[in-house]
Formats: sequence, C-alpha cells, structure tokens
Amino acid sequence: MGNTYYKKITSHGSINIPRALRTEMGMEERDPVEVVAEDNQIVVKPYNLRCIFCGTTDGVKSYMNKGICRGCLEKLQEDK
Repeated sequence: MGNTYYKKITSHGSINIPRALRTEMGMEERDPVEVVAEDNQIVVKPYNLRCIFCGTTDGVKSYMNKGICRGCLEKLQEDK
C-alpha cells in the first residue's frame, strides 16, 4: 500500500485526489473514473470501457458512446 492522505469532503460532496497519488496511479487530468461502493468503502478507479452486453473490458470498442466487444458484435451480426 502507498501513502495515506486525509481529505475533507467539500460542501458540494467532492474530494480532491492528491497529485502525487494521481501520478502514482497514472491518472491524468480529465481522465474518466469509476466510483463504486465495495464492502462499505468508496473505491475510485480508472474507468475502462465495458461491453454493454457481457461486461468484459477485453477488446472493447466504442460505438455511439457504448462499449461492445468483438464476441458480442459477432453474435449480433449472426442474428441478422
């Protein structure tokens, strides 16, 4: 585990992720992130495009702002 940072939640419900931590995680300004609740904790992680059908992140392409993997695309094309 890395360093521990203590931050306050703003009146708007935001927190600032320290630059050192963003750099360590390879996160850039304006990168999309995923915020999830896991085991009574808030987890912030880089957002990876997922297939809207099967949920995989492997080989996913964006189409009309939605993710679709090659396998699901091939299944859709078979159903035509």
